[in-house]
Amino acid sequence: MDRIMSAAIVTALVLAVSAPAGAADEKKKKKQAPDRSAVFTKLDANGDKKLSKEEFAKFTGLAEKKPGKEGKEPKGYASHRDEWFKNLDTNNDGFLSVEEFSKVKEVMAANPAKKKKTDK
Repeated sequence: MDRIMSAAIVTALVLAVSAPAGAADEKKKKKQAPDRSAVFTKLDANGDKKLSKEEFAKFTGLAEKKPGKEGKEPKGYASHRDEWFKNLDTNNDGFLSVEEFSKVKEVMAANPAKKKKTDK
């Protein structure tokens, strides 16, 4: 009887310790950037499986938006977007394919958007 009781207590402790770890994993998943192909599909307004410069102009990054900032563009993106497009368009056809767009994170890291400093 003592063995059964001890086993039940140990099992309960293991479950109690592992539950918060699972919750932390879920929270970490939610913080991850959205899938690039999903972002591509969202930007591809006409569904032609390629992004024009006009469609790419709506790109506001891969990071999840903070509550209340969903419609706002991060600072510095507007001035860098043309450069990113040019670097991503490896075949120079004026459009981005899914494959070209998949390298957006690397291109953004190589040419990061700089926030403008305000004079005080």
